[in-house]
Amino acid sequence: MNELIKHIKQTASARLAAPVNTQKIILCQKELTQNGNAMLPDAFLVILHSFNAVSYDGARIFGINPESKNFMDIVLANQMSPLAGKQNIVILGCDEFDYLAYNTETQTYQIIDKEDLEVLEEYSEIEPAVKHILKI
Repeated sequence: MNELIKHIKQTASARLAAPVNTQKIILCQKELTQNGNAMLPDAFLVILHSFNAVSYDGARIFGINPESKNFMDIVLANQMSPLAGKQNIVILGCDEFDYLAYNTETQTYQIIDKEDLEVLEEYSEIEPAVKHILKI
């Protein structure tokens, strides 16, 4: 995980939002579950403690109420997605064509096609899934 965070921070054109505090994470988790979505996985929380959102080459890793309008709030993204209310899914990011989601039922990170919602790839760890969506 440390390698992934270091790699993202060193990517010159990646825009990063400042890390988020634990209180915001707790409020976000509550809001996600109240909206019928899954809670954020622990590995994603590590990312949020390093930076609260990433935007790189048209792809995004969502954050919690990021202050910049360049970033998408994770709760809002989950409310607006066609996967809204799926209790075992939480959307963590996206690119032009796909979502990056975590499936609590299978405990996998999934790349899901935005058009037909088909699972294209599954990863057991967050690092390759984030690299896939950011194309780094």
